[in-house]
Amino acid sequence: MPPFILTLLSSGLRLVANAALVKGKAFIQEKTGVDLDQATISAEDQVKLRQFQAEHEEELLRLQLEDNKLGLEETKAFLADVADARKIQSEILMSANAPWYAKAIQPTLAAFTLLATILLFGMFVYWSGDITEVVDGKSTLVKRINDTQKDIIIYILGVLSAAVTQILGYYFGSSQGSASKSKSLDKVLAQTTSGAEK
Repeated sequence: MPPFILTLLSSGLRLVANAALVKGKAFIQEKTGVDLDQATISAEDQVKLRQFQAEHEEELLRLQLEDNKLGLEETKAFLADVADARKIQSEILMSANAPWYAKAIQPTLAAFTLLATILLFGMFVYWSGDITEVVDGKSTLVKRINDTQKDIIIYILGVLSAAVTQILGYYFGSSQGSASKSKSLDKVLAQTTSGAEK
């Protein structure tokens, strides 16, 4: 977050800060004559900004509402994209004309990723322990893997864990969540639009 936004927020100029984010610093400078690139905002400039916020509160609130609507529209577009991807995959699986490998590749990759994660996790647990070796009547502890190998395995496990989370979300719950989010977003958009019209 730009430093001038933090300065505006700490001065109680939330609407001005939002306008600066949406329209840019030049918009605020044009309207108030205050240069937001300064290291600190003088008391005189703060008065100008407070006066601007008070006199143009309705316009600044409209800007904030439009910014919120833009964020909601972006989220809706993302959810629609996810739904389209699911629809395409569903059509491939249901099609009599689709080749067998087109139908098998996605579930096979998902199953392989899950299996690889479980196997690698088991191997890591097994390898991470020390073993006792007896040499010439003396028992010594020996590491099965060194620290570099351990770091590499942990990194790979992290990547696979993220993939497993996405796979489980895709197959067991994300579509219902996406539908619920989409309905919620429609409801919020309807409320904000009706509030703006009043």
